[in-house]
Amino acid sequence: MKATCPTSPNHMKFITSATILQDWFVDEGGNFIEEADDCTGVLHFPDRDNVWTCNDCGETAELN
Repeated sequence: MKATCPTSPNHMKFITSATILQDWFVDEGGNFIEEADDCTGVLHFPDRDNVWTCNDCGETAELN
């Protein structure tokens, strides 16, 4: 799979979703206080079913 911007082939950075694991500091009731780290693992990597948006111009990417 390759994402391409319909506006410019020079736009090569895209925004899409991934599902990650993240450790949190919580209170005694399990309520979020703050993040303990950025990411401890990935549950779901970006794939074809996601929307891929060009970071440079905001156009929706074409996936080949």
